[in-house]
Amino acid sequence: MNEIEIRKAQEKDVDFLIETIIHAEKSGTENLSYCKFFSISEAELTSILKEILEEDIEGQELCISGFLIAFIDNKPVGAICSWIEGSDGNPAAILKANIFYHFFGMEKCEQASDKLKIAEALTLEREMGAIQIESVYVHESARGKGISKKLIIEHVKNYYSSNPEVKKVQIILAKTNDNAFFAYKNAGFEIVKEKHTDNKEVLDLLPSDTLVLMENSVENIIKYL
Repeated sequence: MNEIEIRKAQEKDVDFLIETIIHAEKSGTENLSYCKFFSISEAELTSILKEILEEDIEGQELCISGFLIAFIDNKPVGAICSWIEGSDGNPAAILKANIFYHFFGMEKCEQASDKLKIAEALTLEREMGAIQIESVYVHESARGKGISKKLIIEHVKNYYSSNPEVKKVQIILAKTNDNAFFAYKNAGFEIVKEKHTDNKEVLDLLPSDTLVLMENSVENIIKYL
């Protein structure tokens, strides 16, 4: 197997990061929530995501500096974003709400308010001070090589070296995304919270009607180092 190299994302990687975010949001479906909420095309979303990423607002998943990218033969094949929830005093949800108002515009956000209320039924609160894993993507040509696991370990290693007090690693995902769910189970992640809604309208907006918050300990993950 060709060697897998991992490095921090840079501005020149923005196109691959957009690919990562879009595939992660679809979660194995064709349902792209950002487009559904704001009534925009995928091309329009791509343009907006580029602006957001280049602004590089830390503490949430739409941020260049939060990503690590895996390469094989100098080609990007996978990426994951992470941050420590609330490290600057603001939860990711507040930061993203502010980002949406700025980059999508107040009119689009107001038009999306009813749809966002439907999605609120699946809101899972992230734990302050815990490492958050988000926007997990591995290109289909590179799956089965343990790339997502390597990326998560590298993220945790980076935080552990400078923040040894951090104890937990969390990820929110669609429970119906079987491949991802069982991959995290096999990596030692366990469900600590689950949200389900019987409102079928949510499936017009999100890829699943059930989300789970999975958790692992930093101690367990650093055993792989």
